[in-house]
This record gives sequence, structure tokens and C-alpha cells, in this order.
Amino acid sequence: MRRGPNRPPQNERFRSLISIQDLRPEQLRSLVDEGCALPGDGAEYAGALRGKVVGLYFRQPSTRTRTSFFLAVHRMGGVSIQYGPGDLQLENGESIGDTAMIFDQVLEALVARTNGPESELRALADGSRNLAVINALSQEEHPTQAIADLITIQQEFGALEGRHILYIGAANNTSGSLLLALSRIPAVRITMAEPPLFRTPAHLAELAMANARESGAVVSFVDAPERLPAPVDVVYTARWQSMGKEPSVPHWRSFLSDWRVDMRLMQRVGSSDTIFMHDLPASRGDEVTDEVMDGPRSRIRQQANNKTISAMVVLKNMIPATEH
Repeated sequence: MRRGPNRPPQNERFRSLISIQDLRPEQLRSLVDEGCALPGDGAEYAGALRGKVVGLYFRQPSTRTRTSFFLAVHRMGGVSIQYGPGDLQLENGESIGDTAMIFDQVLEALVARTNGPESELRALADGSRNLAVINALSQEEHPTQAIADLITIQQEFGALEGRHILYIGAANNTSGSLLLALSRIPAVRITMAEPPLFRTPAHLAELAMANARESGAVVSFVDAPERLPAPVDVVYTARWQSMGKEPSVPHWRSFLSDWRVDMRLMQRVGSSDTIFMHDLPASRGDEVTDEVMDGPRSRIRQQANNKTISAMVVLKNMIPATEH
């Protein structure tokens, strides 16, 4: 079943961020603009979560996303409760509905990384009245990463419109949210260069194409390295082993080697202004070389910093401030 966008009333806060499609286009743009305007330390948001409690539930390993949300809650004056993979009674068979009922009474928001289907997070949101549920990475999407990426691109070029982003390599949850987000921005071009057997799921590709028809973006798919477009403004890649798990395709490393981002590829598809992006963690030598990762066009540090900015603007716009 294809997911449709959640369309709340014009001025209503969005209560869940499980898919980029949960945001109206103007809400997405507002988050990006707000993130670009926020100072690096987020001092303007100090106290925005005073008296608020945010749960951080990470069933899967996380370095940047977990740290970013913990730091965001701390900087904004809130309190966080951290749950590991074996800490909840969900692991002992408690229903999602009963878990959601408890969270709804004590938490303002739950940030969850499951790497499972989005339906798990939807069930948590549906089982509560006021709990804000934030997807910190699931099977198909990583929406807060996409917001951080759009902030990075807009910081670099001043605007998203008119930019051409090339995603190259194996499709995963990061590329899924990036595709859905960029397809909602007018005059953006996004090319997904994906090898056979590693392509974007058909329903996400169809949803992105529908977004593009509505927004005026241009979405393209390329299945051979020799067909890469040039020049592009951004070259983006991600780890071939999603969540550290090796692909089930035999000899996958040899199969994917032609899709590696190295200096020769950067020179072929880019210009002097082209930047390189990677969501991290990286398997250096697989999807990207050290020379690119550590080179002058790399923006991986800026992206990593913007993960905290993304977390802060999402939390601020999902959780109402305490009235005095």
C-alpha cells in the first residue's frame, strides 16, 4: 500500500515525524530555513524544552543520531530517558498499545530507532494521544537525516532551488528520505544512480515522482555508471552495508566497485563548486575513498553538526513550549 502525505490543518504542529511525507512541503521548508538561521550552538533554543521529558529508544547502534538528540534535548533544557534494545517490556511480549499508553503519560516525545518497518512507529503514535513520535531510522526512512542534509545544501549554496543532487550507490533508508525530501522542493533535480539489485523500492520511487509532479522538481533514475549526469552540485553516497549488515547479493563488493566515489568520479561529474556528502558511518575504500572523504570538497563534518541542528528544530516544532 502506498503511503499518502499526512495533511494536518494549516497552523497545526505535526505530531509525528515517521516519514518525510508527514510534513507538508511548507513545513519541510520552514524546518530547513529555521535550521539554517540557528547558530551552531543552538543558544536561541535554550529553555525551549524546560520541564519536558523525551525518550530516546535505540534498538540499533547509533553514534551521530543518538548523540545529536541527547545533545539537542540537553541544550534545550529538557530531560532525556534512554532505552536500549532490552530495556522495554516490548521485548517480553507487551503490546505496542500498552507501551504507548505508558509513554503517553510520562513523555512529550519518543525518538526511536528500530530499523524495522514504519508500521511499528505508526502503532506507537496511534496508541497515544499526545506523544510526539520521531523516526530516528527505520527500515525505509531516516527523515531527520534528510532535514540535516537539506540544511547543509542550503548553507552551502544559499538556496535549494536549481541545484542538482546526485545520489550514487546502494539505495537505503537515508537515500529514501533524501529522495522524498528533495522531490518536494521546486526546481530541484535529484538523480538516483543505483546499481541493479540495489535500487530504491518501487513504492518510494513512485511517491517521489508524484511529489515531483506536484512541486516542479525533476527526479531521475540511472542504472549504469557511464550514464551519470554532469555537472552536478552535490555528490552523495552512503554505506553499502546498511546498519552494518552485508548485502545478500553474492560478490556484492565486486558488483558495487564501479559505483565507488573517488577523485576520478568527482572530476567527471562535478565542477570546482561541487561538494561531497555522506551520512556516515562510512566504509572507507568501499563506497568512497579517503581522498574524497578528507578532501576540500567534503562536507561530512558540517553534515554531522547539522544532525544536532535538525534534532533541535524538529523537537521545537513538535513539542509545545510550557506556558507560564
